[in-house]
Amino acid sequence: MKAKWISLVALMIAAVSVLSACGGNSSSNNGQASGGAAQSQELVVTSFGGTYDEAFAKYVIEPFEAANPGVKVTLAPYTGVTKLAQGGGEKIDIVQLDDFDLIEAGNQGLLSELAQDQFSNWSNLYPQAILNGNESKTYGLVNVFGAWGIAYNPDKAEAPTSWNDLWNPEVKGKVALMSQWIPDILLTAKAVGADYENMDPVWTAFKELTPSVAQYYSSFSAPESLFGTGAVTMAAWFDGRATAMKEAGKSVEFVIPEEGGVLIRSGLGILKDSANQELAAKLIDFTLTAEAQQGFAQDLFYGPTNKTVELDAELQQKVVYGEEGLANLLAPEWNELLPKREEWLTKWTEATTR
Repeated sequence: MKAKWISLVALMIAAVSVLSACGGNSSSNNGQASGGAAQSQELVVTSFGGTYDEAFAKYVIEPFEAANPGVKVTLAPYTGVTKLAQGGGEKIDIVQLDDFDLIEAGNQGLLSELAQDQFSNWSNLYPQAILNGNESKTYGLVNVFGAWGIAYNPDKAEAPTSWNDLWNPEVKGKVALMSQWIPDILLTAKAVGADYENMDPVWTAFKELTPSVAQYYSSFSAPESLFGTGAVTMAAWFDGRATAMKEAGKSVEFVIPEEGGVLIRSGLGILKDSANQELAAKLIDFTLTAEAQQGFAQDLFYGPTNKTVELDAELQQKVVYGEEGLANLLAPEWNELLPKREEWLTKWTEATTR
């Protein structure tokens, strides 16, 4: 009988130990590692929506989570600098923004300064992929390149060679440009020979062009429907989106005019108040891997920012690729241009108001 009681007590102690261990797992799930179990962590990353998010999930989130057990990456809606400055980044770890917004957010003290020793792929990046703010502090790293030039319908117009071809009478009423978009202003300045200190010829040119414009669009996707319905024949646009339409069988081509194009850069930065600084840097580094960037080139026709990425000859012709691809594209000096932006956009609005 005594032996049976000893066995029963031992069984009860074991049961209590198991329940205690179960309690420890629950704490781990709430982010408190116990007994060596992997700690749960969530990274919140803002994004651009649509097909970009699909590619980001496929080539970044899924393999990153698989390589880092216990880590969950959640995509959040696009959040601009104004909202971040108003406290809208409280629950965000990483922001994905265009180059000028990353630099501006960094200069406003909203982003952490990035250091080369945090990123294994830093030394493989083209110089244009490193976004520095004032005092040469790095606030963002670019994971995709694009080119801003002219898309056109080859069934309706000859291939444009100059940015000035947007003013041709043959396409009057069939032109689209983006609303309040600095790259359009920069290319117009080159086309009319304007100096940044005297932009009056640019505003005159936009005033002359506006009667020919079918739409100053606000969404990057807008030209898809404008070309699809025949509402426009030429548009200032991205190479990647135009190439995607062509690949889908639509009658759209893309050219870089003789004035050159503008290098479009989207990248990532870490919110200064994020509690996950180290993990956030690790995810950004993952977006810079050759594997992730090959995926973006294949699915979205975005050019790689990592010099080690190798694409087949056909795909090289469809994206911004290598030193040669970058040579004809203007990478704006945003620290010089950002102080002028508000004045320029006001002048642009005055010139294009019908």
